[in-house]
Amino acid sequence: MSLAGSSVGPDVIRVAATLAKPSKAEVFAIHVIEVRWNLPLDAILDKETEQGELLLEQATKIGAQAGVTIDTELLQAREAAAAIVDTARERKADLIVLGMPFRRRLGRTYVGRTVQGVYVGAHCAVLAYRQEEVG
Repeated sequence: MSLAGSSVGPDVIRVAATLAKPSKAEVFAIHVIEVRWNLPLDAILDKETEQGELLLEQATKIGAQAGVTIDTELLQAREAAAAIVDTARERKADLIVLGMPFRRRLGRTYVGRTVQGVYVGAHCAVLAYRQEEVG
């Protein structure tokens, strides 16, 4: 499961927990800090790290409320999609669950480059939970 810090995040955690609980599957949540190309990959990004740690802490709490233990990891990478796909492959994941906030561009629903990159690059099933249209 990948957390991007959007309003859809808690819903994604609940979906992953609901799917995992019956089979007692492992749930692993990551948050990827995308590091700009003009910075070293290991740059110290205090604000982003603090935000990521808070999101992962929230994921752990929501998982516990749902009766599921969630392991977490905070990563820094150039591109979130590649980091998500690589981590899923390393952990031999069966499913990647992503959040997709409801967004429109030019009158059409916008998927975003991270969701698209994960769909294209993943070795396993991918479930994108799209937030419903507001308003």
